[in-house]
Amino acid sequence: MTVSAASIVSAVAFLAIGVFGYALVNRFVYPPVRRHHEEAKLTGRQGADPRLVFSVLRFAALVGMPVLGFLLGDRLASLF
Repeated sequence: MTVSAASIVSAVAFLAIGVFGYALVNRFVYPPVRRHHEEAKLTGRQGADPRLVFSVLRFAALVGMPVLGFLLGDRLASLF
């Protein structure tokens, strides 16, 4: 594996996609999930804390996506 311009561009593009996706999920999915979790805590039937799930999602969006883009950059560039 070599570091090329395609790898860097692909990593930045995947980072942008990850940030955009995380922003959408954080804006539209997190509030209802958090509200449901808080209501469920009152009845004692809550599951995993949504913060843990969304922390994993944040790591995947901000670290995993750019790494994936960097690793796939040369292959994606060869398609075009």
